[in-house]
Amino acid sequence: MDILDDIKNKVKDLPEQEVRSYLQFILYRIALLEDKENSLVELAKDLKEIFNEILYPKVTDPDPFGKGNYKKVHIQFGYPFLRQPLKELNLLEEEFIIAFHDNFSIAPIYSLDSEKGQTDRIDWLKNNLTNEYEVEFYKESFPRVIAQLSSIPENVPIYIWVSENAHEHTALLFTMYLLREQKINISIIDTAKLYRELYKKNAKRYVPVFSGEIIEEELQTIYKYSQENKQILSDIERKHFEKEWLDLSNNFGTLRIWENGEIKVVAENYYDDFIIEKAKKLIGKKKGFLMCARLVGEVYGHILQYIGDSFLEYRVRKLIEKGIFEYKGSLEAMRYYSIKFK
Repeated sequence: MDILDDIKNKVKDLPEQEVRSYLQFILYRIALLEDKENSLVELAKDLKEIFNEILYPKVTDPDPFGKGNYKKVHIQFGYPFLRQPLKELNLLEEEFIIAFHDNFSIAPIYSLDSEKGQTDRIDWLKNNLTNEYEVEFYKESFPRVIAQLSSIPENVPIYIWVSENAHEHTALLFTMYLLREQKINISIIDTAKLYRELYKKNAKRYVPVFSGEIIEEELQTIYKYSQENKQILSDIERKHFEKEWLDLSNNFGTLRIWENGEIKVVAENYYDDFIIEKAKKLIGKKKGFLMCARLVGEVYGHILQYIGDSFLEYRVRKLIEKGIFEYKGSLEAMRYYSIKFK
């Protein structure tokens, strides 16, 4: 296989949000070309690093604290969006990032702290999502991340990054439950709250739904502010999070949304009517075929929830099974087929 085929295959398997993050960073670096000396050299180095991260990802040590070099631990959910901001602040060598490569808005979380609960979740993802590589990556990384959490020394403070979405808050509750026996100082970095405080003008128009949607420069500012104004969770607060997790994880639902400042479990077909409505508008009077990826992108851009395009594409396939849509092409992935109403 030549390098071009290797690149195509790697990019094809990347989660959409991670692709957006890489693109956002590249455009941001290009925008800085006029402001920095030797910026072309720096840009080339950054692009080379992105190239290596995608094509030759490093295997993470399940026990990175053995050497005792880290002063802080950051826990974040989704692709590792914190890596670049910490790198720019020259902190990667002393502040470790633990990243759950998962989307906690979807799939079962019943008894997720148990082996059976984790197996049930993986089985659901395998049976319903088309990106097999992504599912296998979840399967491989999940036990490694849990092992990393259990190995954090008591003298190393933890910072958990969350925003206003069901994904990050569900993951927060799960993480707090996993850490329940560890006597470690834990602080929560609420990126949406801090974004409103630090970027009042921007926040009047839009507050990023997901922490990883915040641009690097703003994440750095949020990081610095959070370190100067940190608040360590009390035992009572920690117990509250643990109870919330137990209540939530007793629910067998497979879709969670963020509503009125809390996680709400909804039916799996919650967005089906909205998908149909958007399909009618996009197809219009032509009554022809519409690319599934176009429909999913339109729906995802309007729901203001972090549930992922894979779940929405799964619901399109369910609507095909129900006879609402017919399709042409291959159902292997959303970019390979088109749909229209029967």
